Amino acid sequence: MKTIKTLIAGVTAGMLLFSVSFASERDPDVFSSYVEKESFAKDVSSLLGDSWKKWQNTISINGIEVEGSCGLLFPGDLGQPVLNKKMILLDFDTVGRSYEYVECVKTVADAVASSMRKWQRGYSNRGIPFPRGASCTFTLPECKNVPVSLASGSSSGDNVMTEEYLYNYMMYHTSFHSKNIYSVYKAAAEAIAACFDVWRKNCSIVGICASGGIAPGVGPMGATPGPVRGAKGNRGKLEGKPICSDIMFETMMTYFKDHEK
Repeated sequence: MKTIKTLIAGVTAGMLLFSVSFASERDPDVFSSYVEKESFAKDVSSLLGDSWKKWQNTISINGIEVEGSCGLLFPGDLGQPVLNKKMILLDFDTVGRSYEYVECVKTVADAVASSMRKWQRGYSNRGIPFPRGASCTFTLPECKNVPVSLASGSSSGDNVMTEEYLYNYMMYHTSFHSKNIYSVYKAAAEAIAACFDVWRKNCSIVGICASGGIAPGVGPMGATPGPVRGAKGNRGKLEGKPICSDIMFETMMTYFKDHEK
């Protein structure tokens, strides 16, 4: 019995020693140095800037209804693909990075992917200009929309791309808790929200090619022109500078400098 107790005590001590040793190799306060924060800002801004550009260039806007001079983009019409976590992390080089560092970058990527999916799917715009649709004979001849800013529409997911929501999402889904980890999440949320707002105002819906429908005038069909009804538009895209990684990086670094004084 004494031998068994001794054996158990030895195993327990060994496990405790191993756990302490393992814990010492792990640094839950991985962002305690300014250099680590700078590296994090570079990784996050670069990953988001590159993936955003690829995502924006592959967006396809289809199924737009044209009524008179207005194109109607309903929730879900902003096409595919969505900016997902896998796309954001595709070029993430984890070599030499600690487990905590990698997981924190993944948490930021997850926050952006989740929020952008809600924003994209909830986006609508009831005022995409199609001037030729205001006065047509019989039907709408093939024409393209007048470019219009994304900011002219709105999304049921506008609130999820705010600094507060992004930060809370990161905090809720993180596996690690420390003052410095909170700091990098706060910096990332502030920078992402600010850059998103600039992007939304400067990115335009362009190239929607619409035709068809009917355009009954005030007299017999074809006798006088009238506003088109039931025309359809497809093959639209987003045009403009993608979210700026340089501005995102500088915004994060400014946050770190201001909060380390």
